[in-house]
Amino acid sequence: MHGTAVVVGATGALGKQLVTQLSQRGDVANVILIARRELNLPRDFPDALISKLQIHLIDFDQLEQQVTALLPSHSVAFVALGTTKKQAGSEKAFYRVDHDLVLSFARACKTAKVSRLGVVTAHGANDDSAVFYNRVKGEVERDLQALALPSVFFARPSLLLGRPKDGRFAEQMASVLLAPAASLLPKSVRPISTQRVAAAMIEVAFETGACPASFVLSNADIHQRTK
Repeated sequence: MHGTAVVVGATGALGKQLVTQLSQRGDVANVILIARRELNLPRDFPDALISKLQIHLIDFDQLEQQVTALLPSHSVAFVALGTTKKQAGSEKAFYRVDHDLVLSFARACKTAKVSRLGVVTAHGANDDSAVFYNRVKGEVERDLQALALPSVFFARPSLLLGRPKDGRFAEQMASVLLAPAASLLPKSVRPISTQRVAAAMIEVAFETGACPASFVLSNADIHQRTK
């Protein structure tokens, strides 16, 4: 077995897929969920192998300090943290979740000698973007690369399908409007399900052999890997 996989952001739609699919792998002994509140595992992860799941509750204001000792060396880790400016309440609060907490977790991964880290960003991530959301995602990628982790990759999905009604009204409308013509769109921008994004990330995380220290899993790559 590969041993342990770690997921932070496990309660989101993508995080739940990561936890569930990881728990179903025969080569994963256990899945550590880093959370800030108590979870009801059977309810929140109905298709997961519950016996493999371990929850560690931490104070996210002390994320790096508290999580470092919980990360087994040579494990693989995934970040599925994410919010919206509306949910967060301000650009500053959004930045804290989508940038600062991700960096804190990544620093803990480096200290703990995690072998590979997979991080969800977004199609269009660019630290020079005029769009705030895309710029933050680009800055996350840039700053994670500067940490010189052993291996980090960035999943850049386009419009995510399978999210709950969480206030992302524009995305929900787009998914309804684009669904009938989705198969006609280029794979670079074609909407993608959270299930397929999780599957592609897990496949990449467990690939053996040489790979770049930092690389991107594009929306087209995700479609290609999960036909």
